[in-house]
Amino acid sequence: MKNLVAIIVGGTGQFGIITSQFLLKKNYKVIVTTRSLKKSKKLFKKHRNLKLNKLDIYNKKKINELLYKYKPSLIFYYAGQSSPTKSFLYKKETLRSNYLGCKNFLDVILKNNYNCKFINASSCEMYGKINGKIKVDSAKKPVSPYGLSKLKSFQITKKYRKLHNVKSYNAVIFNTESFFRNKSYLIPKICLAAINAKKYNLKTEFGNLKISREWNWCPEQVKYLFNFIKKKPQDFILSNGKSYTAIQMLKFAFNYFNLNYKNYILINKEKFFRKKDILQKKSDWKSCLTRNKINRKVLIYGNKLTNKLIKYYLRKNF
Repeated sequence: MKNLVAIIVGGTGQFGIITSQFLLKKNYKVIVTTRSLKKSKKLFKKHRNLKLNKLDIYNKKKINELLYKYKPSLIFYYAGQSSPTKSFLYKKETLRSNYLGCKNFLDVILKNNYNCKFINASSCEMYGKINGKIKVDSAKKPVSPYGLSKLKSFQITKKYRKLHNVKSYNAVIFNTESFFRNKSYLIPKICLAAINAKKYNLKTEFGNLKISREWNWCPEQVKYLFNFIKKKPQDFILSNGKSYTAIQMLKFAFNYFNLNYKNYILINKEKFFRKKDILQKKSDWKSCLTRNKINRKVLIYGNKLTNKLIKYYLRKNF
């Protein structure tokens, strides 16, 4: 019988939380690793199959002790500094957390011959500026320390699969939102700006609103992530192909309250514009699905996505 045990490394972010929820419904025993147990306990509901475990991802001995104790069939590597903007301020920590921690797990798996699948959360940020749709094998020229760190973790994960037969996957993740997304990111900020405009007649400062992204819904992303890891170890794109500009997302959010967004936003070029900002990112999302014979039905995007977030924020009184 399959060993239904999963370890989620750096499991306190949106992907970690939603992956744990998904696994618990599948009757997995889930071990979530974190740097701070105190903070983590506030994020998770108690469950008999859920355990929080403090872990130093730079300590191979501790990693091995963890894997030896639980003998997981799945390991998700979600750890790492995840903000491209902050990566310019914390270059060393961004590289260490996204690359070295990932490599340490791969080293331990290989050395001790653990029979498990290793899933690395990669990012579209490693591609940099691409004309046209991004494919898995598109040229990779990152423009931020974050993108570089994700490229290095992508390469090492692929290397261990090709050279050492480690069952390792790279999930190349495009912009993803959820109730657990940090409020400083663009889509939560847009939804909160609409709420503050309605409640308090407040204006909110933004940067470049011409950027275009595929804004995904995290529970959908996790669902299809599992469809991919049922297949042979590989690199794959995780996105929905639904592209919208920031202006369109603003319209959706402010239309919820029948407001004109133009009356409630300010553009602050000095504070929010980034020289290396990439205007458009589109994925060749269907090719990975097709070769794996996976059909993806996209349900939450655009207007539905902003509506879900606004309703949630109103309930929580953010």
